[in-house]
Amino acid sequence: MCYSTWILPKILIIICVFFAYHGNSTNFDFSEKKKELYREKVKSMFYHAYNGYLNYAYPKDELRPLSCTGQDTWGSYSLTLIDSLDTLLILGNQTEFVRASQIVLNNMDLDRNINISVFETNIRVIGGLLSAHMLSSHSPDVILNDGWPCSGPLLELAERFAQRLLPAFRSNTGMPYGTVNLKYGLNNFENTVTCVAGIGTFILEFGALSRLTGIPHYERIALKALDSLWKSRSELGLVGNHIDVQTGVFTATDSGIGAGVDSYFEYLVKGSLLFQRQNLIKQFYEFEEAINLHIRKGDWFMWVDKDKATVSLPIFQSLEAFWPGLLTLIGKVEDAARILSSYLQVLRHLGLPPEFYNIPNREPVQKRLGYPLRPEILESLMYLYKATEDPAYLHVAAGIVDTIEQFTKTKCGYASVRDVQKWTLEDRMESFFLSETIKYLYLIFDEKNFIHNDGTSAKLLETTDGHCIIEGYIFIKKFF
Repeated sequence: MCYSTWILPKILIIICVFFAYHGNSTNFDFSEKKKELYREKVKSMFYHAYNGYLNYAYPKDELRPLSCTGQDTWGSYSLTLIDSLDTLLILGNQTEFVRASQIVLNNMDLDRNINISVFETNIRVIGGLLSAHMLSSHSPDVILNDGWPCSGPLLELAERFAQRLLPAFRSNTGMPYGTVNLKYGLNNFENTVTCVAGIGTFILEFGALSRLTGIPHYERIALKALDSLWKSRSELGLVGNHIDVQTGVFTATDSGIGAGVDSYFEYLVKGSLLFQRQNLIKQFYEFEEAINLHIRKGDWFMWVDKDKATVSLPIFQSLEAFWPGLLTLIGKVEDAARILSSYLQVLRHLGLPPEFYNIPNREPVQKRLGYPLRPEILESLMYLYKATEDPAYLHVAAGIVDTIEQFTKTKCGYASVRDVQKWTLEDRMESFFLSETIKYLYLIFDEKNFIHNDGTSAKLLETTDGHCIIEGYIFIKKFF
């Protein structure tokens, strides 16, 4: 599917207006009526995609929105359904949450001879099940176990998945392998190289499991992996992109904040907030200092050699757009706003962010022209609007809603953009579209949602796949 280039300026109007009015919010209001309108738009988008998945793709992992068929991607366990559970509660659909949860519980078979991604299974499946378990108290239709939140069928299923991942951590360093077999565990000839994010993105889910089940082992192995990764950084205080989990030697030495490393930094911050582990936030601050010194160029972040700091890739990756939101979480709002303003220049140029954008040449990188409906820039918009209440961020979010709705909607869902210059589409709708992209868009316009709170009773944090974990409940037991 391809759209003529004459309509492209319509996509960019909202983004251009942002730059014209940003900082002059008195003339750029976003009314309550308009917020309600966009809440309903986003909710309608969710149900179009969710129902399309159920009607055409279930029990496969994902919907193929152009052909209206399904495909398995990360393990063949109805991934989109699991990823959608907590979004249903955030949208207020408690009845469907109960029904969908029962479908997941009644049809999950873990005794299968398939190889699964340790990283993806953790953030999407274990994270999705834990989030649904914790938020289920917001549904009067759910009958909670007497021991809730320390017991419940979704929690039990999450732990069963975690137990299947444990063999991955049996390396010399304690850093996990990238793949295990769901039935047989670790292959003796498994590849020992994995990405940094695949090592440093367990503390939220595994820590939560330990606090809820009373079994400290999950949190301990996640911390051991983090400790080994911390010790592997270069003399400049940087980490590479891929590492050998047996030797602790980096096999890819490019250092940045994007693909392959991004959620490691995210989990240092959120792990410190969730479990009050001060060493994790100290590690993040040391990384931030090294990143600002060697990787940051103005308000952009390059890719550099971890040992020499020479620039290897002068590109912006759409995955990097989580960074302003992360800075906002730790109170660095002004810096976050400046960085996000730079990222929005890409939207002003193209309408949606490509996977790779060449900063000096101001153009998308060939073969990395797509936009798979990613949520990172929306997460940053949500956090910054929450911190500043600047309506300019609402206008940008509204523009993205309209763009996705107008140019990626299909008969049965929403399609990834194959080329942001030609507006061709790809036959794939990843599960994070429902678990993250839709969720952040909805929450931007729904300031009274139960997820938004002042932290006096329970604080909610999102995992890297957009799932919510409640701090007030998780911080129940401390083992160390």
